[in-house]
Amino acid sequence: MNMENEQKGFPIILVIIAIIVCGGLLREFNFETFRFRKVGLGIVYLITFVATVAVIVRGRIVKR
Repeated sequence: MNMENEQKGFPIILVIIAIIVCGGLLREFNFETFRFRKVGLGIVYLITFVATVAVIVRGRIVKR
C-alpha cells in the first residue's frame, strides 16, 4: 500500500489536551485585571495551548 493514500483519524488526544490546557488557562487568567495570577504558569499554559492547536491545524491542512 502507498503511504500517501493512508488517512489518519481525527487527533482526539490532541483535542483533549487542548481542552484541558484551555481550562487551566482560563482559570489562571484574571478577567478583572486582564492578567495572569501566576505569570509563569500562564505563559506555559498559553504556549502549550497554541502549540497543540497549531499541530491540530497543521495536520488538518496537510491532509487536504
